[in-house]
Amino acid sequence: MKKTHDTLPPEQTVAALAHFAWCALVALRTAQQDGQALSPLSMHAFLLRWLTVAYKQKRFPRAIASDIESMVVLGRQKGLAAGLFNRLEYLWVSCTGPVTAQSDLYRLTYVIEQLKSEGWVNAVVSDREWGTEALTEEYRDIDALLVRKSALTDGFSNEGKLVAPVEFQVTGNLSACMAVFLVHALPAVVLKPDRIAIQL
Repeated sequence: MKKTHDTLPPEQTVAALAHFAWCALVALRTAQQDGQALSPLSMHAFLLRWLTVAYKQKRFPRAIASDIESMVVLGRQKGLAAGLFNRLEYLWVSCTGPVTAQSDLYRLTYVIEQLKSEGWVNAVVSDREWGTEALTEEYRDIDALLVRKSALTDGFSNEGKLVAPVEFQVTGNLSACMAVFLVHALPAVVLKPDRIAIQL
């Protein structure tokens, strides 16, 4: 699978997200020192305006443009309830701390980004598609990590903690895939030659 110019290695993506969150938080603090954005509503309005301008002016790498856009959409749809400040603060903390100190779901996201940067395909499939010959055939000749959407939904708590085993289908280099899971403190076990699971 060809890499697009929008893809960065996971370390660079995390660094770009950290830089983006830092810039937003510094802009807010600077405005507050000037006597602006002091109430929750004015903070929200300031951050939404800043995010919108940052997105339109393409101030940050294209690899994180969708993250910025989703924050803008969320801020517009939910208003103050979007908690933009808390989201940016969380993004900063989660991107600057060691990966092993992050939640299970965050580490899984990091595993997926690492594999994608190495040319792997990641696909979330329905329960109906899971385990079918058609699915196996579709990904037969490529390195791919497949997972059921329901397994992801049921496998993690709202805080990102693993609460139930999550099974993946692997096509391609199984040992390389297992090594990436291990490096990111998500030990996986082999269930079958093409199946692995992360478990409690």
